Amino acid sequence: METVSLYFAAAIIVGVLFPIYALLYGGKTHQLLLEQPHKKVEVYRFTIIQLILLAILATLPLMVDQLDPNTIGLGFIAKPLPVMGLFALSFLGLWLLNLVKITPQSAQKISRQNSRVQFLMPTNAREYRTVITVSLVAGICEEIIYRGFLLWFLSNYMPLVPAIILANLPFALAHLTSTGIKNTLGAFVLALIFTGAFLLTKSLWLPILLHILIDLYAATLSYKSSQALYATEQPEE
Repeated sequence: METVSLYFAAAIIVGVLFPIYALLYGGKTHQLLLEQPHKKVEVYRFTIIQLILLAILATLPLMVDQLDPNTIGLGFIAKPLPVMGLFALSFLGLWLLNLVKITPQSAQKISRQNSRVQFLMPTNAREYRTVITVSLVAGICEEIIYRGFLLWFLSNYMPLVPAIILANLPFALAHLTSTGIKNTLGAFVLALIFTGAFLLTKSLWLPILLHILIDLYAATLSYKSSQALYATEQPEE
């Protein structure tokens, strides 16, 4: 395998250095948004840039070596129908989610359940539009990085089970200081589900779709619940 140093550099950056960065600065982001919630869109946009750059970094060695995209489950990107289907189903899911009616009682329950991550959730239309983009980018880029590149890279040097654990730990740990232990454990469980979907289908298409839909579900319900709660707080005319 040529350009071995590039593979190792990419693996260290996405699997070690970036999670450390996320652990160090996640708490600061939390505090920033608690004190200045109007900066959510700025944080969302920075997240989008980070994920795109990391995905490019993860795929760069494979492009240099001219490896088949199927190596990391990306063979479907050469076929228009699966790509269009991925986005069509994502936006269909978004449309269906927006049909859901949230009562004030349900909104209060959702708000309690999301109390640890509420600081990060959208509360107005501008934030919600931006977080839809975050959901799409995260679903695509994080699956390429962790279930695609990192899992493939590690499985070249160790048995599959340890590779699965080590490939998914950075994904989960990146959530720790910003969203707490409970959400970190949840992220790890979801990562294992995404990995199972990838191993079952030999493609990232299904994990990407599941990831996007789960992120859209969380963002949409949180946004709609905040709107429902806001409406109940307004005095009747």
